[in-house]
Amino acid sequence: CPLTMAAQLEGCAELIKVLKGGGAHLDFRTRDGITALHKAVRTKNHTALITLLDLGASPDYKDSRGLTPLYHSSMVGGDPYCCELLLHDHAQVGCVDENGWQEIHQACRHGHVQHLEHLLFYGADMSAQNASGNTALHICALYNQDSCARVLLFRGANKEIKNYNSQTAFQVAIIAGNFDLAEIIKVHKASDVVPFRETPSYTNRRRVTVGGGTLTSSRSLLRSASDNNLNGAETGTAHSPVPSLRSLPPLAPPGGEAAADGSLQSTGSSRSSHSRSPSLHRVSEEPDPHVLRRHPTYTHGRGRL
Repeated sequence: CPLTMAAQLEGCAELIKVLKGGGAHLDFRTRDGITALHKAVRTKNHTALITLLDLGASPDYKDSRGLTPLYHSSMVGGDPYCCELLLHDHAQVGCVDENGWQEIHQACRHGHVQHLEHLLFYGADMSAQNASGNTALHICALYNQDSCARVLLFRGANKEIKNYNSQTAFQVAIIAGNFDLAEIIKVHKASDVVPFRETPSYTNRRRVTVGGGTLTSSRSLLRSASDNNLNGAETGTAHSPVPSLRSLPPLAPPGGEAAADGSLQSTGSSRSSHSRSPSLHRVSEEPDPHVLRRHPTYTHGRGRL
């Protein structure tokens, strides 16, 4: 599909507009269910994503794995402004893969702190459990993502929730050998919680349907020349982009060795000062000298707690 290919290129805004003007279907899906918006997100193409959304592409089409562009954004990272753009454009939060993972789990798994903050601001469920009963805080504890854990706790995550092996996030951190993070979870108090005090903002250019989907016009319902055999996640056997994480074994007795599953360093991008989501001054992050210039016609609210 020319439009899907164009979404991978740098400086592709004019090319996408030409293809759209020539009759290209913005929500065309390839045989694996990928739309141009999926491709733009997966290749971290900020320009393509802005252009496609401006032209009216839907942020809620699912690929053959049942995953939305927002889910892919939480998984691959990139400029967190792209994640915020999808959410501002009425992207639905809470896409679930076959292992019960949602966007919030993926953001914590990969240490995408700013993506996580945007997801929380737009209503992601901090208590959502995957197929093993693990919440986002459990995932942080398992993969030693202390920055994401601090954000979750700061915004009110329940640290007492147990997974399906009767383990709290604190216990998971101990078993995984992430003792510093375990201490962060242990000493957190309810009085440390600072909830969001403002509500998310959404674009006015997209109509929201009764079922929660989004439309720009009746044309958005047309499949055009895309593969008509696709039925989203119901077609065939879906494969998760990450392996299923089952609950950890029960707590080892005192003196025994805890099984560590390794850890990943945070790859979350730093926040722009012009973001609609609140800034977390209590989470320290290194500034990114390569933050992309924002779209000139896009209006941002003030940062806030």
